[in-house]
Amino acid sequence: MKKQLLLALALSGTVTGAITTLQAPAKAQSLNCAQVQNLGTRYNDQLLNAVNGKVAGKTHRINRRKKLRINRVDAVQFNGCRMKVRANVTLKRKIRRDAHGTVKMQAKVTSLDLAQRKICYDSARVTDVNLSRTLGIGERVYKWVANIVLPNRGCYTLR
Repeated sequence: MKKQLLLALALSGTVTGAITTLQAPAKAQSLNCAQVQNLGTRYNDQLLNAVNGKVAGKTHRINRRKKLRINRVDAVQFNGCRMKVRANVTLKRKIRRDAHGTVKMQAKVTSLDLAQRKICYDSARVTDVNLSRTLGIGERVYKWVANIVLPNRGCYTLR
């Protein structure tokens, strides 16, 4: 799988926003994870729209016979500074029937800027791949490959 799969989830991307309360961009300030969770929950719909705007409907070539389509990001959840993303995907195959399922990712929120409506993350990784018509070993391989190519960090801007 490619980084697009994870980017789609980016949080994880997934997700991978707008949640830091930096009073001045020049000042580094430690994140209040309880506040990140509250703001992440409060702005969940906007964050979900921002992530879907970047990744929903995108198709990424895995190899000559397989393509991964990110249908949509279904959920973005916060547990303190930890962000989890669940995406609905379709694995398009030329030889076998298409597989449908979910990919789950998580990342750590590193900054949240409400003034700029921007959320940034790092330590992104795929935690679970669940596809129909695919053996467990295939899912483990897709997860392994996705974690190799997944962008480790990124930012989302809310509209």
